[in-house]
Amino acid sequence: MTTEHTYAPDRDETTPADTVRGDEPGRPARISRTAWWVFLGLAVLGLLSVLPTVNSWSDASRMATIQAIVEHHTFSIDRTVFLPTGDKVLVDGHYYSDKLAGPALIGAVVYYPIHALGFELAYGWNVAYYLITLLTVKVFWLAGLIAFYKSLGYTPLADRKRLWLTLALGVGSLYFTWSATFNNHSLAASWVAIGFFFMLRARHGFHVGRSLFVAGLFFSLCGGTDVPIFAVYGCFFLYVLAQRTLRRNAGWYLLPLVVTAAPALVVNYSISGSLVPVQLVADYFAWPGTPWTPEELTGGGANSGRFLAEYAFTALIGSRGFLLYNPLMWLAIPLAVRELVRRRPFAREAAVAGVVTVVIVAYYLLFSNNYSGWSYSIRWFVPLLPLLLFFLYPVLDSHVTLKVLFALLLLAGTAVAVIGVTKPWSNMSLSDYPLVANLHSLPKQIADGRKALFG
Repeated sequence: MTTEHTYAPDRDETTPADTVRGDEPGRPARISRTAWWVFLGLAVLGLLSVLPTVNSWSDASRMATIQAIVEHHTFSIDRTVFLPTGDKVLVDGHYYSDKLAGPALIGAVVYYPIHALGFELAYGWNVAYYLITLLTVKVFWLAGLIAFYKSLGYTPLADRKRLWLTLALGVGSLYFTWSATFNNHSLAASWVAIGFFFMLRARHGFHVGRSLFVAGLFFSLCGGTDVPIFAVYGCFFLYVLAQRTLRRNAGWYLLPLVVTAAPALVVNYSISGSLVPVQLVADYFAWPGTPWTPEELTGGGANSGRFLAEYAFTALIGSRGFLLYNPLMWLAIPLAVRELVRRRPFAREAAVAGVVTVVIVAYYLLFSNNYSGWSYSIRWFVPLLPLLLFFLYPVLDSHVTLKVLFALLLLAGTAVAVIGVTKPWSNMSLSDYPLVANLHSLPKQIADGRKALFG
């Protein structure tokens, strides 16, 4: 039986000014003075690490919906500058984005005042795109890191060690890379981090109903960005049901689902007259000149045999390998398994993280065939990072060998992530390895930046 308790920090490694815990049982750790300075530095880094250009069909598709809503008061992207994107569907003679509406609706709220000030979305270096990405994806990136840091307050780690692990997630993984551009994967990762923190608050008895409501809100938002990520919401609902104190308040967890699901359902119905997301209807992709065949669409068929084995190898540890591009996962995954097998304090959370990971990874390995397109590693798996990297917490209180290994993997992960920030939507025609492709692309990007800034 697992003992549920709130750990106290190591007082020999904190100063009175860095006191991190309140008086109430289960109260989450406060943000220390040192941590505020670290988060201020990360905020500055965030300002400098947003790419101000639309670089893929995916973000062009979402910008098209944002522009259509704000400028033309419709969901049809027919009159937007981003109509050439390949990520679209044709329904009743009109083109629409093939993406779930959640991120675009949030982006439209941000774009409305930006457009009113005279800044318009367009291809090329664009102030409006920069501000939309900064005020959505990047703000949530920072909020997710604060939540991750506060989640670590329930571990025995001292404040400074929690900050190191927060930096590991924030700049030492692809969570940093994908916060540089407008996409659903970074948003979902941020919402997973925030939801996980509030779930830990609830588990430790702090404002249980309120905490479950907020956890349910952010976990359900994840499902509104990408259908398979709804597994996070579902698995944590089982987690709630498995614990008596949480089970009594399960209604609070379910309540936000009504709020978060409604906008997407309304958009689906207004486009097609059906509640079914348009990206699940293969016929909608059959527009003139379409690059898509039913077999190429995720969910269009199941992989098997040799192709499945080769696809899984490349996606996980090969040229596009998610584990290759997130070196700290080689430590985090074994530690999560140990947490579960040895029934350590976060065994239940490790069980949920394990099931969620298996479900999401298995879905994409079985039902996709394009490695998430031209992207820096497998962007679909980015929302798993806050859950899995949480289980690094024993490393910094371990023996020197593991600490050195952590430091080396953090350095490697940071280098990989920073190279990824230069172009998350890698030009895969330059190399089978996104990292190499980005290095080849860098001189042209620097030249384009100089031209945009200085003429």
